[in-house]
Amino acid sequence: MSDFIIGSPLRKWARDHRLLRDVLWRIDFVLFWTLTRLAKALPADVASGLGHLVGHCVYPFLGKKSAIVRTNLRTAFPEKSSGEINRLVRRSWSRVGRVLMEYPHLGTILEDDTRLTIDIREPIETYNNPSRPCVIVTAHQSNWELVCCAMARMEIPNASLYSPPTNPLLDRLLMAQRRALNCELLPRDQAARKLLQALKKGRTAAMVMDRRLNEGAPIAFFGHQKPSTLLPARLALKFGCDLVPVQIVRRENAHFDAIFHPPVKPINTGEDEAMQAINMTQQVHQQFETWIRQVPEDWFCSKRIWPKGKIVSESGQNGGNHYGI
Repeated sequence: MSDFIIGSPLRKWARDHRLLRDVLWRIDFVLFWTLTRLAKALPADVASGLGHLVGHCVYPFLGKKSAIVRTNLRTAFPEKSSGEINRLVRRSWSRVGRVLMEYPHLGTILEDDTRLTIDIREPIETYNNPSRPCVIVTAHQSNWELVCCAMARMEIPNASLYSPPTNPLLDRLLMAQRRALNCELLPRDQAARKLLQALKKGRTAAMVMDRRLNEGAPIAFFGHQKPSTLLPARLALKFGCDLVPVQIVRRENAHFDAIFHPPVKPINTGEDEAMQAINMTQQVHQQFETWIRQVPEDWFCSKRIWPKGKIVSESGQNGGNHYGI
């Protein structure tokens, strides 16, 4: 949703012509507004099921985005055949359709204990004393928005990073839907400063971190190095608080489990802070791999996870352009 949807083939001209850009933005807004209004009028499970159908029907028209998803999945699962990868791409867009149609029901999911169960694998101070913040990280898996719902259920005040879509009309629409999350939403610009301020105020900091950050540190992910942010680990080390990976698992339709995994600790506390942050970030990505392997179609990877044109292995060897990217 970060670029033009209906007018995707015209994006090159739209970026240079304000009038065309504004028209396409409005068309996209009308499409999403109509879908979310329809979803709001339906029961949560019916809306989620309709979203599955919408995603299945529209994905053939999202050629460039689907190509990126396909490349990411092929890189992560080289053992799978082309047919299996294509099926995963189709199922992935169906899951995205569910997420879209579940936005108007975030409040319902938050308030209904049967729709969102919380599984705490290892208690930490934050859960009993929310004024003692921690750092929460998750991946774009299942409905990742529900991490904030889980924290709201646990009465943990938090500040969560999000990536605003390019279209400001869609941004306002999604922000209105996210009000039910009961958290402070921070755009990614100047993320470090904003999250530092949140932690100082006693708010837990949260972010989704499975995407690529061009200026990030090389972290092994599915056997290849991905430039990744070290910000969550650095914040946890700086404030002496826990770094907690949280996994959202879809049980069926709009029913989920929020699993708060044990906090990640540096393996060698004698190393300098930078090396500890790298080690902690690597551990988080290893957990992400495990989660994604369990239900690969629940992983939404519509942006390039690895740098375009090269795949670098854990050993540092350039695998070359062997996936056609």
